[in-house]
Amino acid sequence: MTTEWAVVAAAEQFTLDPRNSGELTFTVSNPGNAPDTVVFDVAPGDGSQRAWFHVAEPQRVVPGQGSVSFLVKLAVPAGTPPRRYDMTGFAYSANTAPEESSRSSGRVTYEVRAVAPPRRTPWLWIAAAAALVLVVVAVGVVLLTRDGEPTPGEPRVVTAEAESLVAGAVVASPAKSGAKVEAQPNCCGVTWSGDQQLFFQGLAIGDKVTVTVQIPADGSWRFAAVRTTSLDYANTVFTIDGTQVGGTFLGFTPTVRKTELLDVGTVRLTKGPHQVTLLVVGKTQGTNRYFAGVDEIRFTEVVARAVAR
Repeated sequence: MTTEWAVVAAAEQFTLDPRNSGELTFTVSNPGNAPDTVVFDVAPGDGSQRAWFHVAEPQRVVPGQGSVSFLVKLAVPAGTPPRRYDMTGFAYSANTAPEESSRSSGRVTYEVRAVAPPRRTPWLWIAAAAALVLVVVAVGVVLLTRDGEPTPGEPRVVTAEAESLVAGAVVASPAKSGAKVEAQPNCCGVTWSGDQQLFFQGLAIGDKVTVTVQIPADGSWRFAAVRTTSLDYANTVFTIDGTQVGGTFLGFTPTVRKTELLDVGTVRLTKGPHQVTLLVVGKTQGTNRYFAGVDEIRFTEVVARAVAR
């Protein structure tokens, strides 16, 4: 019997860094009762090449009613014309021809930007720049030695108790599983910050909960979170405004545990509201629950600092 694989991308697009590299998680699920070996691969869109993509461990055994996650890394070579490209992930059973059991994800896009080549700086400009640095350093010393002048400010930090965001949270379930979210009090020997956590009770892959966070200024922000793990907790990813940030978080542990503050990733944000989504992408244990818990989320402003020479 042919396995009817299901393939879901964690986001609708890759987030590329200044070198046009990025990564995205794809989850493949086996809805049948029998285990099967899946092969995951990438189908590049028009103008792109398979060599741009790397899939770690592309062949794995998936238990019945189980799922596995594949991390796809994308590295666009220099000189690629800047424009929007696309790709799809697809999966098929290892013991059949791809055309017999292949199933694909939705189309995933990525925006390739032009990378400016480094410019050579004439020696005259170097000398002028060096002189300017000396002037700036001298002025800086004078300013720092004046009485009453403020010291440079520390990076801004936006911290939210995740359970405080439950009231405005939006739950979505493509499978109409009946997923829900609530504020859960201390439980099972674990004490959360504020004595509660955001408890997401997902019941299928693709279930997600979205909260809104206000960012006070344009800039780069480092996103981190305190998470919870347990025996019926799922594998999840975070997206911000629809774009995946960081990799897959494995939610399974034999008992309920709270993590330390874990870095998720750095993202550039504008001032104002932003949508932070917790998305279920799979599980590693035999259970029909896809739960997840978040105790605290934090955004820390990334401040550029001068380098002493």
